[in-house]
Amino acid sequence: MKQNYIETILGGITFLIAISFLFEFTNANSDKKSKDSYLLKAKFIKVGGIMIGNDVKMSGVKIGVVSNVRLDEEYFAEVTFKVYSRIKIPKEVSIEVSNDGILGNKYLSISPINRDDKNFLNANSEIKNVKDFESIEDQVSRIIFLATQ
Repeated sequence: MKQNYIETILGGITFLIAISFLFEFTNANSDKKSKDSYLLKAKFIKVGGIMIGNDVKMSGVKIGVVSNVRLDEEYFAEVTFKVYSRIKIPKEVSIEVSNDGILGNKYLSISPINRDDKNFLNANSEIKNVKDFESIEDQVSRIIFLATQ
């Protein structure tokens, strides 16, 4: 009987420690993400499976995270993403949906068009130069079309 009380007390202490770690983790991440990043957006015809939490990369380096994907009033897929505040995105860039290999995760890839550009995008800006997602089926059908002509 005495052993059950000790196990109950130890279990309660463990539970309280786990809850405090979870609370601290969620507060630290939400504060850090909101203060150390800024929002950008892009509109696509097809996003090909981009979801909240997917990476945003430039030159293969992670620079942010997708924060929202929605259908706008004109039926475009509007993707909003956070970019780390220490990264400045030039105004002349293109953005496309890429993937890590055949079965890999999808991510947004930003490519600078003019690397010497000293003008940068502001928070809540929209990237206009968009390359829509091409599925494997789209690519195969294009190759077959080209081969038969």
